[in-house]
Amino acid sequence: MLAKLRRVNLLSVFLAAKGTCFICGILVLCYLLFYVLLNVYLIPSGDFLGNIPAVLRGELWRVVTSSVFHYDWENHLLPNMFAIIILGPFIEWKLGKAAFIISFFICSWAGELVFCFGFGGFIQSHLGIGSYVERFNGVSMSVYGLFPLAVLALVTSKPAFSPLTKVVAFGVILYVFTTGYWPYQELSDTRIYEQIGHSCGFLVGIGCVLVILIQRNRKKRLTYLCEPAN
Repeated sequence: MLAKLRRVNLLSVFLAAKGTCFICGILVLCYLLFYVLLNVYLIPSGDFLGNIPAVLRGELWRVVTSSVFHYDWENHLLPNMFAIIILGPFIEWKLGKAAFIISFFICSWAGELVFCFGFGGFIQSHLGIGSYVERFNGVSMSVYGLFPLAVLALVTSKPAFSPLTKVVAFGVILYVFTTGYWPYQELSDTRIYEQIGHSCGFLVGIGCVLVILIQRNRKKRLTYLCEPAN
């Protein structure tokens, strides 16, 4: 267990990150599964991808399948896994394995629902029908949802991190967040579409942080109430 480790250095954090390994394993297995379904059984990729009209029609299962669907491993799966492998152990160490795994998938599933139900009308009216029916896939909403969780991990005092661990985690947060929201002079509709999606994952990540803080406060109150009076 993470809490039983004595040395809180960069190596120990990564070696103890079972939740991160679980998430990465799920993503790799799903990539291989979809590869077989598409190339061996010739099932159209559109059967698994999400798009705003389909989700609004009630095809909510697409929220699950699209979040773990990646077109290729080199340009799509690996960049997402890079942020997960770096930030995941850092968050997991401070917040716990269960909270990290649950928050990760909630950021994708709830993020896609917010994207479709909350911003579908905006996308249709401002970006056009092409963007409105554009298909989405991948776990990038969860990646951006990790940022608020990483901030919570940074401000959580115990267990303490080594300076190298803090530098690595902060560097990855800064790099991925900057590349995702860099203020280009002229943003294409596709880029705006992606940034809206990333922002939905980020907003759900903030919600997960609030839930975690509320749960922590409840546990502290219960512990205080259960302490015997002197």
